[in-house]
Amino acid sequence: MKKIITLVILLTNLGYAQCPAPSNLTTYGSPIQTDLSWIENGTATSWEIAVIPNYNIGDPMPTSGIIASSSPFILTNLPPVCNAFFVRSICSATEISPWTAIGAGCSLNTYNWLLTLSNDSFISNSDNNKLRIFPNPTKNLIQIKSNSVIEKIILFDYLGKEILTQIQNNNEVDVQNLSKGIYLIEIHSENGKVYKKFIKE
Repeated sequence: MKKIITLVILLTNLGYAQCPAPSNLTTYGSPIQTDLSWIENGTATSWEIAVIPNYNIGDPMPTSGIIASSSPFILTNLPPVCNAFFVRSICSATEISPWTAIGAGCSLNTYNWLLTLSNDSFISNSDNNKLRIFPNPTKNLIQIKSNSVIEKIILFDYLGKEILTQIQNNNEVDVQNLSKGIYLIEIHSENGKVYKKFIKE
């Protein structure tokens, strides 16, 4: 069983209702020390940070972490392995945001998978807030509604393996031949990349 480096129980019975997750999570530094930075999207002045070393696709999310009062935050004595970094905003004594995640020293598949754990995190800008996929869950088709021109769509399975690339008819994806399970859809537009999760029934 993997051990979370920093395990501090902070708050219980917390909600996500009015507490947006941080975005643009980035890491900079060496394999054993990193500067972790993010953008706050609400009014939080403190954040919770957790690190999971030797992270594998499908590992559980952290349940707690250490408290930071500023970004960037320096983490030291990290093992030189695939480290998954998680950050969430603490908006009040009763509200925290979902986790935002990023990997360092990880494979591309693991890095992409971590992005899916970030409550539909994105790489570029606020285009994520203007894009939605439906129905979700789905049996046959995924419809994509976006204010931007969609240039390419890539589907990944639960293990991060690329299973489909589509560069035409980019507002609809046929998924009826997929097995039941959780998938990641990577949507490329003029504004960058957006990641969404969907369930195939």
